[in-house]
Amino acid sequence: MQRLFAVVGVFVTALAAACGSSSHPKSNAVTDGGLSGGVVNGDGARTVRADALYAPDSGSAAGLADVGSTGGTGSGGTTGMGTGGVGGSDALPATGGVGESDGPTAKGGAGITDGPGATGGAGRNDALVATGGTGAGGTAGTTGTAGRAGTAGRTGTAGTTRTGGAARTAGATGTGGAAGTAGTTGTAGAAAGAAGTAAPADNVAELSVDFGLPGIGYLNGLFANVTVCVPGTSQCQTIDHVLLDTGSSGLRLLASVLTLSLPAWTDDSGVALAECTQFVSSFTWGPLRSADLKLAGEQANGIPIQVIGGSTYPVPRTCTGVNASTADTLGANGILGISALVQDCGPACAEPTGTRSANPGIYFACSSAAKGGCTAAAVPIAKQVSNPVPLFSQDNNGTIIELPTISANGAPSVTGSLVFGIGTRANNDLGQATVIPLDSSGSFLTSYPANSSYSLAFVDSGSNALYFPNSGTSRIATCSGLYSGFYCPRSTLSLSATNKDTGGLVTVTVNFSIANAEALFANQNNVAFNNLGGSSSAPRSAPTAIGAFFDWGLPFYFGRNVFTAIENQSTPSGAGPFVAF
Repeated sequence: MQRLFAVVGVFVTALAAACGSSSHPKSNAVTDGGLSGGVVNGDGARTVRADALYAPDSGSAAGLADVGSTGGTGSGGTTGMGTGGVGGSDALPATGGVGESDGPTAKGGAGITDGPGATGGAGRNDALVATGGTGAGGTAGTTGTAGRAGTAGRTGTAGTTRTGGAARTAGATGTGGAAGTAGTTGTAGAAAGAAGTAAPADNVAELSVDFGLPGIGYLNGLFANVTVCVPGTSQCQTIDHVLLDTGSSGLRLLASVLTLSLPAWTDDSGVALAECTQFVSSFTWGPLRSADLKLAGEQANGIPIQVIGGSTYPVPRTCTGVNASTADTLGANGILGISALVQDCGPACAEPTGTRSANPGIYFACSSAAKGGCTAAAVPIAKQVSNPVPLFSQDNNGTIIELPTISANGAPSVTGSLVFGIGTRANNDLGQATVIPLDSSGSFLTSYPANSSYSLAFVDSGSNALYFPNSGTSRIATCSGLYSGFYCPRSTLSLSATNKDTGGLVTVTVNFSIANAEALFANQNNVAFNNLGGSSSAPRSAPTAIGAFFDWGLPFYFGRNVFTAIENQSTPSGAGPFVAF
């Protein structure tokens, strides 16, 4: 259920200083059977994303009628985001509601119609850097709200008019009427900003949070489809349910699902290379192969990937914990690492091996399948498993993960988007996103509870929960039995933490909620949760005890567009690594 795996050896010096450990937190997903949890990826790739400004105080009801309707006004108060309601119609024109806010963001509602026209509602804002604007209008769901779906029948009533910039009172939510169903599915509008599903484009890949692999399951797993090919040929295979991980770098696929015969990836002497990716309580072992990788309309040619469990080479003695080399133990068909860092290890793995070497010994040169046939090796940076995005010919400076807001009770499935590039097209503009610089290990700092000391932190789509320290007066009750490790407070908690970059240039307060995991899991139809949490303190009995840290896992991504800029890559807001939201 709870999956917490820390990869050893990536940027070990920086991590040791921050955590007092020689391991770099990273993750993947390992299951015990049944629905499984996720991971806490890292491996030297740590991305961040924190948000203090997205906390909607209210919304408004969607209008749903057969003769045209207007969405109600939503007000966000001084700190929230006002979102206009959706106007839906089967025939006559529909008008989106007005989004109003004295805080940082306002968003006009969508006008959705199957008839002759639709008008987007205005977005109005009085504070901070935001300026009053007009919600994107157009036809058939310009803001990505699904078809005619609504949450109530009648139009919400607008709140009271503001006076002199004072916070407005939220409009009353419409009542009566059943939620809208069916209708044409809307697509995303042209403007960036509020989270949703991006419009189809050759730099956009579809993402899903769903049950996972049949018979195995996964809680809060974010999956993508990847296509791999024999280099330079049209011999290709598309593999589903590959875990998308902003906390690691590189593609890793299970040998059991790979049907292609990919050429071996070798060192400069022509000796085949293999890798032992070490996690807190598990590891993956397998050879490196060369492949062309295709994602949406983007392609990286001749890159090294790890084929998990794909050789007869004996497992090295240094690999400790559970061997996560099957679908049952990994919980996915592979891992696609798209962190803010390029290599999965970096300069440390290029150093000669030895007793006093900083080389963590995760790469091996394998001359035979006999015992001792694989020895720890120094591997040049250019030969290491790497984030494929900077190897694209375009849109190669970073990524955006876009996931919609979900109910506090969870959802049975969620569809989102992976957008490649930052500021390279109209669909990946940074807009008013807050930028947080990352250090050389891809990390930043978080203080939780408020006024406490700062600890190592990162944002990681490969972790299935918000994992953070649990001690002192802020201690939260944990679950027992099957859900041990997750938090089980008596009622949902509203919490906050302060994030800052290691240079102290940017400080952001993040509000989040933690619900009772047992109560969430009681509805067996739901697998996506925005308020699932657990303790980040790794047990000292684990092969690699990394201590406490703050992992902003997948729950953080719901309702946000999360940007990850890759190290040394140019963007409109400067070179990476950084995250923005």
